[in-house]
Amino acid sequence: MARPSARVSGRRGFLLRAGLVTFGALAAPTWSYAQEAPPAPAFQPSVPVDPTAPPPPAAARTVPVSPDEVERGDPSKPNITLAINVGAGSEPAVSMLDTLRDKGVRTTFFVLGWWADRQPDILRRIASDGHEVASHGHSVFDLTQVSDAEVRADLERADASISAVTGKTTRPLWSASAGARDARVRQIAASIGYRPIYLTVDSLDWTQDATAESVYQRVMEWTVNGAIVVCHFDSPTTVRSTAVALPRMVDDLRGAGFTLMTITDLLTS
Repeated sequence: MARPSARVSGRRGFLLRAGLVTFGALAAPTWSYAQEAPPAPAFQPSVPVDPTAPPPPAAARTVPVSPDEVERGDPSKPNITLAINVGAGSEPAVSMLDTLRDKGVRTTFFVLGWWADRQPDILRRIASDGHEVASHGHSVFDLTQVSDAEVRADLERADASISAVTGKTTRPLWSASAGARDARVRQIAASIGYRPIYLTVDSLDWTQDATAESVYQRVMEWTVNGAIVVCHFDSPTTVRSTAVALPRMVDDLRGAGFTLMTITDLLTS
């Protein structure tokens, strides 16, 4: 009887051993040949800077909006602006644009909106030559004589007319037509995003008896550091006065140590 017992025992042993092997196979951890990515460092290394790369563009400078009128730039610096008013209605002195281009001068043109409506090609050239185009109002001659709503409407209409040609707003630069402004008008202008600009030197080229020599002498005599010198593009005498004097005037102002620039550059540099 021992032999059958031995067979059962052997079979049980075999099954027991087989069960342990199976259990062990199930319980044993499985291993993958793929390795996990190492943990990221606590501080990422900075990207190397290319020393030859150009610097990022600086933010555009702009004149702060305020009802406070500007009559002059920094008196400690020999910077000036030959500001040019446009819209008197006489023959435009287009030769002035040629002179400014040939002399490498960028300046500020204060343009009346009605003129922009009638002379878009010349205005387009003024802008494409790199000049700064500002507002001189639209068609109200004396803003001090009209209502708040009319002041606001005139300035908004001017900006619409001018920007339709240049593609840029005239804000924040505005100079009152004929210099007609008061505290009320300046406050309204500031409320819609403008800074009133006046003058330091009036070239008097708008007078009937202006000549090339009178304009030249007045500008050279009265121009000082920070000066805003006002000339005209289409006054009754511009073609024979300012346009003729301009080449010599630019050369001699530079010879006297002045740097010519736009209103924005004059007030923010």
